[in-house]
Amino acid sequence: MTSITKSASIAGCLLGRIADWFERFRESADIRALSASEIESIARDLRVQRAELEALIAHGRHGAKELSRLLDVFGIDERSIARKQPGVLHDLTMVCALCASKPRCNRETRAGTAALQYPEYCPNAYTIDALRKESLIPQAVDFLRGPACC
Repeated sequence: MTSITKSASIAGCLLGRIADWFERFRESADIRALSASEIESIARDLRVQRAELEALIAHGRHGAKELSRLLDVFGIDERSIARKQPGVLHDLTMVCALCASKPRCNRETRAGTAALQYPEYCPNAYTIDALRKESLIPQAVDFLRGPACC
């Protein structure tokens, strides 16, 4: 299994759970039976606005697949983010799922130019830059210590 497939499963899992839950209701008439307050409650539990929740449902399980691919471009371990900073991954996933620049993101990733171009179109660029800097810190400290240090 490739790292892209592994990391795609984390973001897909989050959105997939939401989409799967609503898919059960979509096939039945139960979703229409939910009151506005119940829908608002679900959105609040997920820390999203109601309109965002509806957009997430529409995008389905693969709504943030671009995030996994972009993190992989930079060698950022999505599983590590999920363990250490689950709130950050949640926010990254939500922003990606609602992003209007998906066609460009997919095009740049396929072309191998995403690493250079993503600040121009990616609403997660600032957070990804922070994660990139954070991932360099342990390597720099290890370099400064040298191989013989305790």
